[in-house]
Amino acid sequence: MGRIIWKFRSLIPISSDTNIAVPIVCLCWYAISSFGSQITKRILTECPMPLFLGEFQFIFIVLSACITCLIGHYVPGVRKLFPEGTFPRSQDPGVNVIMRPSKEVLLTVFPLGLFQFMGKYYGHRATSLVPVSTVASIKTLSPIFIILAQKMLKRFDHKLNRAIYLSLGCVMLGVWVIVYSDSKNTVPKTQISDLDDQAIKTSHYGVLFASISMLIFVIQNIYAKNIFTYKSDHNELPIATSKSDYRRSLRSPRKYDKLTLMIYISVVGFSISLGWFIALELPTLWANFFHEPHNVEIPWRLIILNGVLHFLQSMITFYLLGEISTLSYSIANIMKRIAIISFSWLYTAHSITMIQVLGILLNVTGLFFYERLMKKNQIR
Repeated sequence: MGRIIWKFRSLIPISSDTNIAVPIVCLCWYAISSFGSQITKRILTECPMPLFLGEFQFIFIVLSACITCLIGHYVPGVRKLFPEGTFPRSQDPGVNVIMRPSKEVLLTVFPLGLFQFMGKYYGHRATSLVPVSTVASIKTLSPIFIILAQKMLKRFDHKLNRAIYLSLGCVMLGVWVIVYSDSKNTVPKTQISDLDDQAIKTSHYGVLFASISMLIFVIQNIYAKNIFTYKSDHNELPIATSKSDYRRSLRSPRKYDKLTLMIYISVVGFSISLGWFIALELPTLWANFFHEPHNVEIPWRLIILNGVLHFLQSMITFYLLGEISTLSYSIANIMKRIAIISFSWLYTAHSITMIQVLGILLNVTGLFFYERLMKKNQIR
């Protein structure tokens, strides 16, 4: 145990980076993500239609990404703010301002669009049932399931040491403490047992939906790892030394810029979820317009604000991925989740207990040392 603690002490990074722009962008990222999560919660509380919200987000992302491509094409200064691979390259075939749709790009993004639809749907269902802090904490379990999935797919050949297992154990214990504390705050202590049972059942469904959403995005991340890795020479002919190398190079996915992927993933996600929306929520929405007073008031201003914040988060992610290392981004992403959990507790005006503080400390400690240990052992 002492040797494990000594290993942890040697992993704490001391950064000499004096670039003030990155910390400011990270703080903006945390604020936007925390505020956006609460806006999503409020929308789904006032208008419990997760498919409708998802459809609007898909449309808004497509329009915003297209406008951003136009701005980047005609205002080179904006384009230079982001790393290469964010905007379409005008010298690529089939590209003027936005890449034209093709069978190749649609087949590439179809699984990602499907994952986006399913992940959004279950994530929104979870957010409508349980606190934002519960959903955010469950998402921090993703490293554990990424390792399990890679082992099942036989893509992970490294042996994990006791320190990594201990860090993952801290994450699991921290998530359990946070979820348990949140359930105690949300389940009312009433005299009517039926209400208690209903609240407990709702809480259990929320945790289940959040877990399903997390698992879907884990699968998406594994699939998208190579697709989102942009290479500027992706149009050059691959160098193959044998027939097997040549066949392998043909099977490797083409690297597209991030805004192109964002546009077509959202188009596919919107198309897939459209049938479900028409069947499940459109009749209620349609009847609501012709019913006075309206059964459901649609908070259009909040929905538009939610779309803006959602798009800004994506653009900040693109910026950070080009400015800092993968490890630094992972740690920044950990801090974002902690910020969302903390802001959720403050926003809902619940008294923060020592158990909740313990849960969040276990969570951030486990995640931080997991990232450091994986980097030190060169496991990715």
